[in-house]
Amino acid sequence: MKGQSGVEYLTTYGWAIFVLLIIIAVIVSSGVLTPNYLISEECAFGNNLKCNLALVNTGGQSKLTLELFNGFPYKISVKSIDIQTEDGTQRFIFPITAPINVSSGAIQTYNGSLSGPPVPEGATKRFRGNITYYSCAPELGPACSNVTHSITGRIIAKVIPQ
Repeated sequence: MKGQSGVEYLTTYGWAIFVLLIIIAVIVSSGVLTPNYLISEECAFGNNLKCNLALVNTGGQSKLTLELFNGFPYKISVKSIDIQTEDGTQRFIFPITAPINVSSGAIQTYNGSLSGPPVPEGATKRFRGNITYYSCAPELGPACSNVTHSITGRIIAKVIPQ
């Protein structure tokens, strides 16, 4: 009798459980349940280049202030910073005309402006980035190396309301 009642239960309510699972899968995959307010800001370019950021809208444009901490045991010379949206449609323009030397343990601040429309106030946006630099390790001689190195990373930022 117990087996028969189990089979009857599954045949009676099994389709309802199946439909419920499909509805939950559709809701989760559509992103309706993605709580942006729970996503914390992140700036990750590895252990040797720690960073802090601030994303603000001023003058109808989104601006990113990026602080890089040189955790390498030697000086580096930052050649370029390329940060763009995940879909690659917009990028921050950092006006670096010549490589900027950053001593070991020092913090350097960079300011960039987002091309295109600004990020809405209070919105959370994901970016990917690439920092290109020259190594100035003492083993390489008194000057910095001519070989560029790249570190890729990701940024999750929320626009700070003003």
